[in-house]
Amino acid sequence: MARPNSIDQDLFERGVLVRLAGVDSGYATAANVLQHLEFEARTGEVALVTGPAAAGKTTFVHLLRLALPPRSGRASILGADAGRISGVTRARLKRRIGYVAENPVFVEQWSAFENIALPLQLSGRRPREFAEDVRELVDFVGLGGAADLPVEHLSGAERRRAAIARALATKPALILADDPTGGMSPSDGRRTIRLLAEMRRVGAGVIITSQDETLADAGPNIQHWRLERGRLRPADPATTEPEPEGALE
Repeated sequence: MARPNSIDQDLFERGVLVRLAGVDSGYATAANVLQHLEFEARTGEVALVTGPAAAGKTTFVHLLRLALPPRSGRASILGADAGRISGVTRARLKRRIGYVAENPVFVEQWSAFENIALPLQLSGRRPREFAEDVRELVDFVGLGGAADLPVEHLSGAERRRAAIARALATKPALILADDPTGGMSPSDGRRTIRLLAEMRRVGAGVIITSQDETLADAGPNIQHWRLERGRLRPADPATTEPEPEGALE
């Protein structure tokens, strides 16, 4: 039988990147935003978590990226108990998580290429060591020649692509994207989901949040979850169909 302090590592070695069991979480002294979450994500899987505004989707992402601790229950993330880890361990694990924020922040005067390369520079790699890798990411996300433009000159869709490339730069085990298609056209949004879903091919786990229910079929084998009023459950197709005309709000 595994020792108590090895349970999370055993899960990780079996391909479980995230397991939430009865997890509540929230901010400061306010009431819980997330309530009794039961959730699992594995290597090579893509999960889409949809729900209305203020459902708790961003809080969910903050929990998974170790920016917000669980208040109760057990949150096993990348082989560690998120409720008990040290600051040093938290920092180490966060380097293995690629995060695409809802409103990505860049050094606006730098080129997209320079912004994408920043995590690699911070890891101690030299430009000649990562230049080819960054160019491959630029091609992968479809930035093309825009990669050499200052970020302040990019369109909204191009900024999202740059944010995705930056999140992938360190080849993370877990990729979290908080509403990465917000403000995009439907075609650009679906392309973005397909880009993120492609990372399952290299063994990463991908978790995406969105208000757009239609993205559940934007790529193959996407597991669809729904978050409402802080409670998470597998999406039931019957509940996502439009309500009959004249139904009450």
